[in-house]
Amino acid sequence: MSANIDKVLLRRAAMMWAFVVQLQADRLYESVSEFNTAAIDQEFLDARAKGRLPDDWKPYVQEKVGSGLSWAVAWTAGADHYFFLSAAAQLHKCVSRLSDDGLPEPPNARMIMLLRNFTEHWEDPAGRSAVELRTTIPDAVPGRLAYTKHDIEIEGVSMYGIVEWSTDAARQCRANRRELAGLEPTRRT
Repeated sequence: MSANIDKVLLRRAAMMWAFVVQLQADRLYESVSEFNTAAIDQEFLDARAKGRLPDDWKPYVQEKVGSGLSWAVAWTAGADHYFFLSAAAQLHKCVSRLSDDGLPEPPNARMIMLLRNFTEHWEDPAGRSAVELRTTIPDAVPGRLAYTKHDIEIEGVSMYGIVEWSTDAARQCRANRRELAGLEPTRRT
């Protein structure tokens, strides 16, 4: 992105990326939920296959349990993870170039960029971002995340923290938006 890019275009890009961060967060949440359900189902299926499923659970497994883990479920979560980080990195790029607008910096800004680069360049474990990331997280792995019912963390970086930041950045863009009249997405931002 050129240092001379028009501020109006940057603000519009920031609004778009704030929206995309939230869109991708929804997708990541859904795919992680689907992955979790599939993993639990897989445990039941494995127990049944090994003859270790208690009789009381057999009707439940027969009626309620899905097909378990599949590559498609894992790949969907991986893709949503990747695109969420990409959107957050793009928003951060806009925010950093709009320094006069008073937009908030993301929590863990450097980590977001490192994780995005690490995920993008997974094939290069000796790349700059991989090396720098491993000074903080020695066992870092591209694509790894942790989840609870309250948050999804990508190597310790909160998805919901990034979403809150993107919402704040969009709100501040709107407050500064003399030239953004009419550009106000109604969904989430």
